[in-house]
Amino acid sequence: MVLLVTAAVAMAAPADARPAEVDARTAGAAPGRLAIPVIGVDAGIIPVGVTRRGQLAIGRSVRDVYRWRDGVRPGQAGSAVLAGHTWSKGPGVFDRLGSLKVGHRVVVGTSRFRVVRVRRVTGMSPRQVSRLFSERGRARLVLITCGDRNDLTGVYRTRIVVNAELLPRR
Repeated sequence: MVLLVTAAVAMAAPADARPAEVDARTAGAAPGRLAIPVIGVDAGIIPVGVTRRGQLAIGRSVRDVYRWRDGVRPGQAGSAVLAGHTWSKGPGVFDRLGSLKVGHRVVVGTSRFRVVRVRRVTGMSPRQVSRLFSERGRARLVLITCGDRNDLTGVYRTRIVVNAELLPRR
């Protein structure tokens, strides 16, 4: 997955933001916002297509996140994938994604998730990427961004991948 990087300003969530309740009537609805209060993320979610090469067509805004419009929606069975930028010259929406810990909360629209895994991946194979977009199994959320930028080449050497599971309604 290629993530293009350009300039913009990130939006921060209020420190006291509370996650919304899961509502079975709207789970899987088109999400409008992503909130990760512990790292200050409060971002719009933009549905996108794919490029001719089959890659997610990530937009230029570094303050929004992107979701494959034909893929699983948050709260549905399978993996809902959201991609966002990191940016070396200023705040990108996922600059602090790698600092998430197991147990941190993520809110997408009205669905709440709990982080279960945070990892850095070097060179994802097509098979690994296709697994990210799985339409089977429990409702999951996958957040992905670039990591470990080479300052000489400007190329990001790894991807940061965060896996989260859907929490039951309270």
